Amino acid sequence: MEFRIFGSLGVVRDGSETRVPTGKTRLLLAVLLCHPNEPVSRERLIDVLWGDDPPKSAVDNLRVYVSQLRKLLGDGTRVVREPRGYALTVKPGELDADRFEDLVTAGRACDDPARAGTLLREALALAQEPPFADVDHLGPIAMTARRLEEQRAAAAEAAVEADLALGRNAQAIAELYSLIDTYPLREGLRRSLMLALYRSGRQAEALAAYREAREVLVEELGIEPGPALRDLETRILTADPTLNPPPPLSLTAPAPAPTALGTPPTAAGTPPTSSGTTWGSWLWAAIPLLSCGYGTPWAFVYAAVRRRSLTLALSALVYVALCGIFLVVPLSDEDGLNKLDIIPILALITLWLGGTCHAVLVREHVFTPTRSADLPRWKKALHATGLTLFALVAVAGYIWLEPPT
Repeated sequence: MEFRIFGSLGVVRDGSETRVPTGKTRLLLAVLLCHPNEPVSRERLIDVLWGDDPPKSAVDNLRVYVSQLRKLLGDGTRVVREPRGYALTVKPGELDADRFEDLVTAGRACDDPARAGTLLREALALAQEPPFADVDHLGPIAMTARRLEEQRAAAAEAAVEADLALGRNAQAIAELYSLIDTYPLREGLRRSLMLALYRSGRQAEALAAYREAREVLVEELGIEPGPALRDLETRILTADPTLNPPPPLSLTAPAPAPTALGTPPTAAGTPPTSSGTTWGSWLWAAIPLLSCGYGTPWAFVYAAVRRRSLTLALSALVYVALCGIFLVVPLSDEDGLNKLDIIPILALITLWLGGTCHAVLVREHVFTPTRSADLPRWKKALHATGLTLFALVAVAGYIWLEPPT
């Protein structure tokens, strides 16, 4: 089942949309979706459904609307009556607002502007229309709608900022004009437009955009532009070199077509990815297996340096300690397996399992697709040398562990 609150309120069952009737049943569903999996008191529901003048039969009428909602959902257990009121059970991923907020959170936490832009536009694709577009904004519905609309605007602003970080100024300009028309009082959008125009060699238009922003703010709110806008105008007037566009991340990266709010970029505008990781990442993933686990800490060290991850660095230290235990404590004595040698046995098992997990997980999640053509020659040579040396060490460790007979 799927619940939709962006645009028209809707319910999807078994792949087909179920029409939600207008009136009290629609309002009831909207209120319960504002607090998924949480009980909403009868008093709160009655206040939203009837306002300050509820009928004497409001409690009985509420039971009727709850019964109608259960029949609409086709599952009598979805709307649960609790001592504190009624609660609508919404499973993970069923509510479009939850998926939207998860994508926005992930996008804003991402350091890679290309990945951040992709996540944010996926979120905006779920929120192409305002929340609760066909429901009266009363009580909790109004508060939820304001919160989601603010997140929607902030996500659109962050998506454009990701484009600017990638040097896609010309494409960002067209989208910014559309966003400013929708959100004329958001200074962040005005600032991004000024920056995109300036980086596109349109200094006069960037300053005109500032004057327009000032006129709108003074006329609508009676206030002057904030420090960020004023500072950017000054820097544009003085041709501050720090405003110059960043170098493109890829010389062959196609630029996305201008998109309206919430419209995902076309296939041609999707950030490029290579067909796969480099041969080096394959070798690093295979080192633990080739060396029966002894290469695992070195592979983790390499991954930790690549991603600057303290967790990976600590994992490398743990594996080094296990290797030391395995080398120092004998696995067995002359009479066979010693019961006191359980620690080195666990070390051996951990090394093997760690190597296998590393080969799978690191290959998929640690190494990012890279283009060797984008690296300077000295880095290519150093990268190849390091991989060769570690491959030789891995092979030597394997031969040492299993000497030929």
